[in-house]
Amino acid sequence: MSVDDALRRYEQYRNSHFELGKAIGSAYGGAIYPLDLLMFAAINRSLCLLKGFVTLIQARNFIAAAPLIRLQLDNCLRLFAATLVTDPHALSIKVLEGMPVRRMHDKSGKLMTDKHLADEFTRRHAWVRDLYEGTSAYVHLSEKHYFNAMKATGGDGKLTLKITDKDEFVPEDLYLEAIDAFLATTDALFEYVSGWVYTKNNPEKAAAELRAQIKSKEGAQSGVVPITPKERTSVGKAA
Repeated sequence: MSVDDALRRYEQYRNSHFELGKAIGSAYGGAIYPLDLLMFAAINRSLCLLKGFVTLIQARNFIAAAPLIRLQLDNCLRLFAATLVTDPHALSIKVLEGMPVRRMHDKSGKLMTDKHLADEFTRRHAWVRDLYEGTSAYVHLSEKHYFNAMKATGGDGKLTLKITDKDEFVPEDLYLEAIDAFLATTDALFEYVSGWVYTKNNPEKAAAELRAQIKSKEGAQSGVVPITPKERTSVGKAA
């Protein structure tokens, strides 16, 4: 598969953002809850990141595109954090007020740092830890940037160095790997957004399913956000 072929999936993912947004807004009779605001913020950011990622890949600017995978993973970690607290609505309000998630505690009393969230998220998606560490290296100046700026030429120790805004030393398969990673992360994001839509539409059923999962020691593997009806506090109606 060529890079252009891989990017043809972009339109499908783009449309899914709009569909999920509509699903959130219309769920439970159009009521809007604090957690909806976090979901809308994540979906909007996700769509912007998707557009930027595709544009940069098409421009053959891998160094600028790779950190966007880490930012998309950040979207997932923030939504995932809502499943680790007793009151996800309160978490959403705190984020809206400017409090970083890393300063909040989960139900076990642990601070929800990026590392903690990545560790817990890896229990549900085995690929997250490697992706978290690999893409973080593109956020900070690291060996990744050395390799993007130089290439060994022959066995005499000579190097070819470059300063351009286009890649010359990045192989095609690395582009394909990056595209797959971004879309896999977007799939994970969609899973948690869809889980909230289901929970919002079926609060009693979702709560019962969550209790059954916990009782069977499976944990919350489905992306269903642990909201019980008594925790639902409306902040208005969708326009």
